[in-house]
Amino acid sequence: MRRRVARRAVTVWAAATGLTIAAPVTPTRAPAPAVARFRFEPSRSTVRFDADATTHIVHGLSHEVSGEATFDPEDLSREAAVQFRLAAASLETGNKVRDRKMRETHLEAPRFPFIAFRSSKIAAITPTLRAGETQELSVEGTLSLHGVEHPLALVVKAARTGGVLRVTGETVLRLTDYAIPIPRFLFFKMKDEVKVMFEAVAVEVSAPEVPRS
Repeated sequence: MRRRVARRAVTVWAAATGLTIAAPVTPTRAPAPAVARFRFEPSRSTVRFDADATTHIVHGLSHEVSGEATFDPEDLSREAAVQFRLAAASLETGNKVRDRKMRETHLEAPRFPFIAFRSSKIAAITPTLRAGETQELSVEGTLSLHGVEHPLALVVKAARTGGVLRVTGETVLRLTDYAIPIPRFLFFKMKDEVKVMFEAVAVEVSAPEVPRS
């Protein structure tokens, strides 16, 4: 009762003085960042490896790369993430006997069919990756290989051309970090360290429509 009387008194006073009482202002939310989403295309992506053996280098490759990259083109520190996986059985070296042994004995592809990576942190020298820009990125995450998860840090180059994102880079993996036996083939024994190079091409996909409440 007292509140109603007080409210009525304020209204009468405002009318007598000619003042206008403004309605409370509801704060507006900042617009959500425009997140770009890119999907890797296996037919345009390649993972290669060089394994140093006793007298020669074994070269291997695969095109079975899938996954996604997402980021805010105006601020890479907010929404950047990448994940991909590679079919272990798709790796080949050009020697069928060696490939079968690599897949069955060393990678154990039937038991561990995929090699996967998921980022946990992405940092860039400059914060943007707009169409037409090229950026060097430091990517930290976890690599899952042969049933073992191990932290992995990469330096990659990402280039955007229209709706296409091209990511290139390389790293060195130790087979023993992932409990993979050192391959032997006849008189050849590979070294523990394997150099891995990749070129992944992704195409921008439209963001899913947000349902209205």
